[in-house]
Amino acid sequence: MKMICADVGGTAVKSALISVGRVKLPQSYKLKDFGSEPTRSAQGFDGVRESVLRAIEKMRKGSEADVVAIATAGEVGWDDGFVVKATKSLPGFSGYAFAEDMSSELDCRVVVINDACAAAVCEHYFTRNRTKSTVVLTIGTGLGGALVTDGKIDSFHVINLELGHRLYRENGYECRCGSNGCLEQYLSATAIKRDAGTNTVKEALTNTDSEKCLLAKSNFLSALNDAIYFVKKEYSPEEILVGGGLAEMKELWLKDFYDSYGHSDVRTARLGNKAGLLGAAYAALNGHFANQ
Repeated sequence: MKMICADVGGTAVKSALISVGRVKLPQSYKLKDFGSEPTRSAQGFDGVRESVLRAIEKMRKGSEADVVAIATAGEVGWDDGFVVKATKSLPGFSGYAFAEDMSSELDCRVVVINDACAAAVCEHYFTRNRTKSTVVLTIGTGLGGALVTDGKIDSFHVINLELGHRLYRENGYECRCGSNGCLEQYLSATAIKRDAGTNTVKEALTNTDSEKCLLAKSNFLSALNDAIYFVKKEYSPEEILVGGGLAEMKELWLKDFYDSYGHSDVRTARLGNKAGLLGAAYAALNGHFANQ
């Protein structure tokens, strides 16, 4: 069978056509095509919604798909694909019946889950040496985190930890969610660029002549250390992985992180920036949902 998946982030909407050999066999899920659309947050709700549809239609041309799976930033109801809360990066998405709307628009079954949950499902199940529990931190435009434990793929075993909007600094930087001092304001690509005063994360992490860049990198590593300690203390997972855009740049910071803070048991995500797409696909076909 074939399915289309989309991963809705603050900067881009990634999409993929995926062929599935055997529904319960992760290794049979193959990406056949891949694309990306800018999220167009500046154009408001209609702009983002249109970007999602464009990304999906790109994959749909010439290929009928049985199911569409969507991973998205924001707090998403597991059983109904309803966006309970979203930040300004997805304007107007708070209170949005995402799965219901997309199903009506596309005339097929649509499953919507949180993007960190999707990445964690992928990293937990798409490995031959599976542990009993996996936490994935997705560090990109914002910060996500999810815990997956062995068992059914449902709301009891796949948990959005909502790490990005946990209080980290009293009276700290204003967050896109409307609060102040949230962790993602210190642990994200957005935070690195803000602290370094650069346009790109790569420039911030490689410019050793700039005190601002060096401080931005130090702040990032310190916040990551604090996040890892919190996850270990609160959830005691057998495995912790770092995913998202920052994981794609691991050569720029991972060794420094180990040298400064240890945590040699923490690894970067195995499936890279495709994890959200593959995890959404696997969850859609193997997960237990009441109304999706």
